[in-house]
Amino acid sequence: MSTSIVDLKTLHDAYTRLTEKFKTFWTFHQFLQGVHKTFFGDAPGYQIDFQGLYDQIKSVTTILNVQPPPVVIDQINQLDGRLDIVYRALSADDEKIAASWVRRFFEKVRTEDEKLLLAILRFYFHSRQVSPEALDKMDFLVTLVGARRSLDDGRFLPRFPQELTKLFAALLGLVRRSPAPAAELTAAVKALGLLRQDIDACERFEDLTEKKILDSLRTVKHRLGPAYYDQNVLAAILEANLAAKNRFQALYRNEERRIFESSQHLLDIERELSRRPEVADTDLREEFRRFRQFKDEFDKNRNEGEIRHGQVTRLAEAIDQLMTRLDVGGEAAGEALPEVLQALEVEDLTEARETISGYFPARDAAAAPPEPPKAERALPAFVSDRLLGETASKILYSVEMLRAGAGSGQAAYGSSLSRFRLEPWEVRAARRIQTEEPDPGVEDAVNDSLYVEGAALRLLVDDIATRLKAPAGGSVDAGELEKAGECLGRAQDLDRRFRQALEATGPEGPPERLNELTRSRFRLLRAFSGLWLLHNARVSGEE
Repeated sequence: MSTSIVDLKTLHDAYTRLTEKFKTFWTFHQFLQGVHKTFFGDAPGYQIDFQGLYDQIKSVTTILNVQPPPVVIDQINQLDGRLDIVYRALSADDEKIAASWVRRFFEKVRTEDEKLLLAILRFYFHSRQVSPEALDKMDFLVTLVGARRSLDDGRFLPRFPQELTKLFAALLGLVRRSPAPAAELTAAVKALGLLRQDIDACERFEDLTEKKILDSLRTVKHRLGPAYYDQNVLAAILEANLAAKNRFQALYRNEERRIFESSQHLLDIERELSRRPEVADTDLREEFRRFRQFKDEFDKNRNEGEIRHGQVTRLAEAIDQLMTRLDVGGEAAGEALPEVLQALEVEDLTEARETISGYFPARDAAAAPPEPPKAERALPAFVSDRLLGETASKILYSVEMLRAGAGSGQAAYGSSLSRFRLEPWEVRAARRIQTEEPDPGVEDAVNDSLYVEGAALRLLVDDIATRLKAPAGGSVDAGELEKAGECLGRAQDLDRRFRQALEATGPEGPPERLNELTRSRFRLLRAFSGLWLLHNARVSGEE
C-alpha cells in the first residue's frame, strides 16, 4: 500500500510538471503572436497543434489511476518529449526577435500581470544555457518581476529577500543544472557589486557613456555562463540593474532639458539656413538630416514612454557635432559664422542689450556686495613657463569660461573648445587644476598637470609646424627654428614623464586611465614627429 502511494505521488508530480510546462509554452506562444502582430504585422512562422497536444495531456488523467505506473510515466515522458520539440520551435522564432522589441512590447502594453511575466521568464529558464540575445530578455524580465517602487521617493528597489528567494528558487528548479564552482560565483557577485558602485558614483549623464559602465555591466552578464544560474548571482544582477535604472532616470532629467534647449536652437538655425541654402554645403545638410532623424526617433520613443541610454547618447553627440561644425565651418568661411548666423548673433545681442537696459534702468543703483573670492589651488609651474605659458593660459581660460556640460563629449568637442582639439580627460584635468572640481588624489593631480601640459605643447607644436610649412621653400625666421627645437626637446621630456605615468599605473591598472595616458602620449608623439621632420628639413636645407 505504501509503495502504491509513493508511485501515485510520483505520477501526480510528473503530471503537474507536464501541465505547467504546457501552460508556459502556450503563454509564450501567445506572447510571440502579440509581438508579431504589434510590430511586424504578421504571425509566427511555426505550426503547432496546441489543441491536439492539450487533449492528449488531458487524457492522461483518465489512465492515471487505471494503468500501471510505468505505462503512465512512459506516456508522460512521450508528451514531455513533444513539448521539447515545441520549445525548439518557439525558441527558433524568438531568436529572430531582438531584445529591444521585447522591451518595447511590454512598455507598450504596460501590463502588470505578474503571472504573464513569470510564464515568459520560465520559458527562458527551461533551457540550461541561452544565447546572449535571450539573456538580455531574461535580464529585462528579471528586473521587472524582481523590483518594487519605494513609497518615499519612487526609486526602484529589489523585492524583499524572502520573496526573491522564493522567486529565484522556482525559476532555477525548472531544470537540473550542474552548479558553477564556488570561486566563480564569488567573483561574479563581487564584479557586479563593483559595477553597481561605479553606477552610483556617476554624477553626469555623459559619465554613463564615457566610462562605458552600462556596456561593462552587459558584458559581465554575458560572460557569467553557468554562474548566471545561482540565487546570489541573480540577486546581484537585479541590484545592479536597478541601480542603473535609478541612476539613468535621475541623470536623464537634466540631459533632457539640455537636449530640448539645444534642439530648439538648432531647429531655428535650420529654418534660417532653409531660406539661404547657398550657405550650407552638402556635409552640413547631411549633419542636419542625421540630427533630425535622431531627434524624431527620440521624440517618438519619448512619447511612448521608452527612453534608451544609447538613443539619448546618439542624439546628444549629433547635437554636439553639429554645434561644432557650425562654429568651425563659420571660421573657415571667413569671420566667425556664415552671414545668416551672424545676423542671428547680432539680433540676439541687440535683444540682450534691450533686456539688460530694461532690467537695470538705474545705473547708479547700489551695487550688490561682491562675492567672497573662491580659494584657488596653486597653478602648475608650466602656466607661467616662457615657452608654454601663453598656450596653457588660453586652455585654462577657455575651460573656466565653459559652464555646465551639455551632453556626451560637449566639453571637449563643443564650439567653445573645439579649436583646441582636447580630449575629455584633458578638459577635466583643466577643471580640477582650477578647483572647479574636488581635489584629486596625488596620482590624479600629477596626471592632471601632465595632460594639460601635454595638450599645451601639442597645440604649440602644431602652430609652429603650420608656420614652418607656410613659406613653401622660402626662408624661415631663425627664432622660429630655435623655438621649434626647444619644443622638440620639451616633447622628449614630456614623453619620458608619460612613460613613467604608464609604468606607475601598470598593465593591471584601470583600463580607462591606461587609455587616457596612452592616447594623450601618442597624440603628442604624432605632433612631435611632424615638427621634427619639418625642423630637420629646414635645418638641413640651410646647411
